[in-house]
Amino acid sequence: MKFIKIGKLVNTHGLDGNLMMQVTTESPEILDDMRYMMLSKDGNVKASLEIEYMNPYKGMLLIGFKGIGDVDAALKYKGMDVVVPEDMLPDLDDGIYWHELEGCQVFDTEGNLVGTLIDYMEAGAAEVFRIKGEKETWLISNNKNHVTEINVTEKKLIVAREGLISENV
Repeated sequence: MKFIKIGKLVNTHGLDGNLMMQVTTESPEILDDMRYMMLSKDGNVKASLEIEYMNPYKGMLLIGFKGIGDVDAALKYKGMDVVVPEDMLPDLDDGIYWHELEGCQVFDTEGNLVGTLIDYMEAGAAEVFRIKGEKETWLISNNKNHVTEINVTEKKLIVAREGLISENV
């Protein structure tokens, strides 16, 4: 079974064992009826915790888990990814899930290999893609002028070289 990251437990909050979750999914509604949260580290599921409550807090989610009553107990989950089985994700009408793009080969408009798509960051109006090349890592804004083609079926992106910025600047 394939698991997809939908968030990350980024920090503890207070002394009562609460955790802060950064939501990274384009479909946060899958959290609405969730009673248990699966947590993974390094791609391996490590825990399934029963949710006591989950509330919006400062752009994230404040989560209390049953059986975690103090900050020391919560600390062992800090940094873990929140995952769901791939088949729980709703179908997107016009969108693409990140896991469908991760690992795509990236080529410039001349057909030269730039590297592999390894990550993305939210940056206001458009995401910024991170591309691992042979000798350096590149950043590029995901807009129609810089990313000219996304082909999920072939796991391939075409980008304009002038949009690439070295991460080593």
